[in-house]
Amino acid sequence: MKGQDLVKKYQEVWNEYIETSINNSTSTSEDNLLDRGFVFQFDENQKDIDILFVGINPSYGGDKSEGLFYSKKDIGNLNYFKPFNNIIKELDDKRTGFRSLTWSHLDMLVFRETQQSFIKNQLLKTEEGNKFIDKQLTISKQILEYLNPKIMVVSNTAARHFLGRDKYEKKGENFAVWMGYDFEFDYSLGTDKIINNSKINSYVFFSSMLSGQRALDNGSKQRLIWHIDNVLNKITKT
Repeated sequence: MKGQDLVKKYQEVWNEYIETSINNSTSTSEDNLLDRGFVFQFDENQKDIDILFVGINPSYGGDKSEGLFYSKKDIGNLNYFKPFNNIIKELDDKRTGFRSLTWSHLDMLVFRETQQSFIKNQLLKTEEGNKFIDKQLTISKQILEYLNPKIMVVSNTAARHFLGRDKYEKKGENFAVWMGYDFEFDYSLGTDKIINNSKINSYVFFSSMLSGQRALDNGSKQRLIWHIDNVLNKITKT
């Protein structure tokens, strides 16, 4: 899987919706949503990684761009990624004598908008918005299954929802399916696991935000790191 091939797939979605009501300004910017471009992280040379951090969508600061992707080497010291680097460093420090962990980051959606409530309050209110989201999730699912992480850290409730963790059945009809993964809580390890999928069987930690005003407090973050390390040690031994 190549980053430029993914850019083409996302661009096809943009081309489909560029002349629709999706491409309007939002409360955070007068720039139309799709005119802002799209960005996403993808590490081409990584597969079957140890840890994947999952978010919802990139923010927008007024810097329009063509559709592009970036890898970890392009991140530098961007504030958003510091918690990920710090968590990986702490985990590596605990793993004396082991190789360094491999990791990456995935946003479920690639449009650029700072106010995340825009998804719920605007896009999910219309059939067109739902389809726009679903087409991006189809690509994200391909990336996720290509990376095939041992552990996923999902730090956003919308990302959790789109994975399918909240799906339910009512009167014989399924709702909130989206990416369609099935989850089961593993009581021996104390976290969720994706089941019934031949391409991925990751253990999943559903967490609060790792950065920003609503970020985990230090104690909760320390427990999360301990828990990830504990699960990694057990699943790699088996």
